[in-house]
Amino acid sequence: MERVSEGLVQALTTFPLMRLAGFYRRPIKMSLEQDIANITIEDEDTTITGRVDILAINKEKQIAADIPFWILVIESKNSLIAPRAGLRQLLTYASKSLEYQESVWGLVTSGEFYQFVNIRRGNPPTYQLMPFLTLMEPEPSILLLQVLKAICKL
Repeated sequence: MERVSEGLVQALTTFPLMRLAGFYRRPIKMSLEQDIANITIEDEDTTITGRVDILAINKEKQIAADIPFWILVIESKNSLIAPRAGLRQLLTYASKSLEYQESVWGLVTSGEFYQFVNIRRGNPPTYQLMPFLTLMEPEPSILLLQVLKAICKL
């Protein structure tokens, strides 16, 4: 099996799914890594800086002045890496939104496997991992699209 890069994973699988689920319609705005400012998280003596791969926000649902509601944070990995390898990165980035909102959905993917994560504010924040879904079988692929559609309506 040949490795498919993160960019190709997004272009070939994630973007079409997001389109089918309605993420490219108003009031949702999709931002890609190059359009997203660096996120810096400081925890005790550790500073983590990075970029979210894909971020879906609701432009009409403002949390505070100039702070939009984050709907979905997506972390993609190349096809040879298990999606769970991106979980730590996803949780780090998504935790930034918990400063302003109660919860946010996350998605880690390798293009073949998808895992949704619901992250909730708390001390400490908590998260719930959903079962892996895949595009390679009919029932899980339909469920994957249904979950994306439900998140899109938030």
